[in-house]
Amino acid sequence: MTNHDTHADIKGLWEGDRGGLSYDSRRALVALLKGPMIVAHEMQHIWAAIISDEQTLRSRLNDVFLELVLDEDAGIAFTRPANNGEDLTTPEGRTHTMPSVLRTRTLSHVDTLVALHLRQELSLATPGDRVVISYEELREHIRMYRPDGERNETKMDKRFDAAFNRMVEYSLLTPTETDDRFEVSPALRSIFDTATVEGIKAEYDARFKATETGDDNADE
Repeated sequence: MTNHDTHADIKGLWEGDRGGLSYDSRRALVALLKGPMIVAHEMQHIWAAIISDEQTLRSRLNDVFLELVLDEDAGIAFTRPANNGEDLTTPEGRTHTMPSVLRTRTLSHVDTLVALHLRQELSLATPGDRVVISYEELREHIRMYRPDGERNETKMDKRFDAAFNRMVEYSLLTPTETDDRFEVSPALRSIFDTATVEGIKAEYDARFKATETGDDNADE
């Protein structure tokens, strides 16, 4: 029996319901649209529905210009703009702007530094191994990239705290059984590919070196 046959036999969940998904699959679709990420061990029923109805959910998401990113080994799933958010070309040769569906948030300077460092920590680890980092270790690393002229360490720490809390909120950092230590989500491997990481790192390293040498041309 195919997924199509299964959904075709589903009775409406309310009078006038024209939907074709089961209750569990609809919940999974809503969770994926709400985001930011589904973590298997935190949302087991939703995760099970995604795995069992993956192809249909991919199709429904494609209908609204989204794609499903699913990493079963890491136990994570999330959505992102299809076609990398770039313009679309129809079979007739017409070009269309990709509609914006997901709410997006521009990363701050410190947000980017934190995410980049966490992604680098993942790249140094063997796939499948847990990557754990402490709050203090991460904060000390970020302090090295304090903007030129920023002498107020307290102000920088407040920005770091805000960025750190966002990583926890988005489930990119998860508290462990040990105080002050957090596990880095493997989802960052999918969010930031190797090419993106190298590009961002090169830019920030150049800016950091320019700050040390006083080279104002680094921003040009």
